[in-house]
Amino acid sequence: MSALTDVRDQIQSLWSRVVIQIRRTLFGMNNERIDFMMDSFYKLSPQHQTGLLAGIAGLLLVFVLGAFTIYFTRVNALEDELSTSFDALQDIKSLGASYDQELKRYQELKGIVARNSAEFKPKPYFEKASNDVGVQIQELRSSDSDIAADSPLATDFKYSTVEFRLPKVSLPRLLKFIEEVEKGNPSLNFHSLQVRTRYGDRLFFETNAKVVAYKVGGGAQ
Repeated sequence: MSALTDVRDQIQSLWSRVVIQIRRTLFGMNNERIDFMMDSFYKLSPQHQTGLLAGIAGLLLVFVLGAFTIYFTRVNALEDELSTSFDALQDIKSLGASYDQELKRYQELKGIVARNSAEFKPKPYFEKASNDVGVQIQELRSSDSDIAADSPLATDFKYSTVEFRLPKVSLPRLLKFIEEVEKGNPSLNFHSLQVRTRYGDRLFFETNAKVVAYKVGGGAQ
């Protein structure tokens, strides 16, 4: 209702300004032109009076038509603006609902990451995975690092990185080890994997790996 009232007030204000402008143009600021026009009119011959009246009527018609043209043009423009405003309002409401839904999913994901990272202990986890598969693991070290500040995840998450070496592993056991690591904790992902041949040994390889996961607790600002 407030929007419709604003439209009506704007139309009435526009119409009042048009009427005032026409009145000032015809009769002067304080109607001082009326007496002068009346005296001049009566001094004219009947033929000239008739012609003048016809001219005035034509001018009034032009002014009236112009005023109505401006009036309806402005009304149409206001209606278009009102329609656009209502459409924009609906879009904002739709975006708000989508934002709330995505925010809920984000909070749920944050909770999952928090639970996984709270229970995750790098050394025992990877040693157990290597023992289950039957491979030897060495030089295991872990560290946390901040996510780049320009990332939207930087305020809530950070990286948890685990690096290690498998000095002697066959390709089938390496693949089995990777599967075992990622299956036990879905938040873990192999970031890099370097596989090198061993001198004089074609069946086994030396492997360096870096595994990265997210954990709650952003530090970048």
